[in-house]
Amino acid sequence: MAIENDLFASQELENIFQGLRQRVVITKFTQTVKEYVKSSNPDIILLGLSFRDKKELEFVIELRKDVITQGIPILAMIPKEDENFVFNHKILGFTDYMVKPLSKQALLDRIQSLIEDYKSAESTKTRDSMSFVAVDRSHGKVLFQCRANLKRFVFPEFKRIFTPNFLKSIQGEHICFDIRGVPEVGKEEVEVFERVTKVFIGQEKITFIAGRHMGAIIEHAVDEERLLVFMAPNEFEDYLKVEEQKKEDLRKKERKDKAHPMSDVLSPTTDPAPPTPTEPNKDISTKENNKET
Repeated sequence: MAIENDLFASQELENIFQGLRQRVVITKFTQTVKEYVKSSNPDIILLGLSFRDKKELEFVIELRKDVITQGIPILAMIPKEDENFVFNHKILGFTDYMVKPLSKQALLDRIQSLIEDYKSAESTKTRDSMSFVAVDRSHGKVLFQCRANLKRFVFPEFKRIFTPNFLKSIQGEHICFDIRGVPEVGKEEVEVFERVTKVFIGQEKITFIAGRHMGAIIEHAVDEERLLVFMAPNEFEDYLKVEEQKKEDLRKKERKDKAHPMSDVLSPTTDPAPPTPTEPNKDISTKENNKET
């Protein structure tokens, strides 16, 4: 993926990548692109720098903090040789850099080399790692970050993680699987995930941060109503905010109802006063008195 705001440099990149078998996305630096990078998990990122916008460097720092994107090679394309940048580019989060204008063959060779190094490092990391699932539990959510082939590595590890005590301890929390780091997701992998989600008894919704695997889940999922699928982490965070706001509104209503228990009940009406007794008929009273006499 190439991110370049300079129109002339962007056109140069299009000419360089034209006719290649690899899929290359060339775009400008925007907030939408930032989320797309996190969700698409590209093999390499080419980032054109202007040295005028601090958001460019903040973006790189943000990518390095994300578990899924932290290892992706980032090649800086700088407008001129800058000693300070050359000295600090790795500290800033860049893997390498090149000075514009770019030579086609030199750029393609550099890209190929960086991708090969990245995939080799990831392969070694997977073999050496004792864990293929990272569990992040905080603020009412449990996030399972899957980092390897599902059926071969991740599913067996789920069996180890999901003990009765653990499942009991996370009841009522938001469950989310981040599968952007899974190499391939097809029908079989989706079936595996649907079996996994059945262990969360009582959970109405199970969420997925799927990235480029979003289409596979939507296509192959059987229990569609129970699965919520998002492209990127920010979409999941927005969903959590909405859900928390719903809970807060409900809590406020409950507190209000407790404070004013009769607020929704009609006030009892006052019984009408009994009618004033009518004055007895004088003629009848006189006759009665005469009889007694």
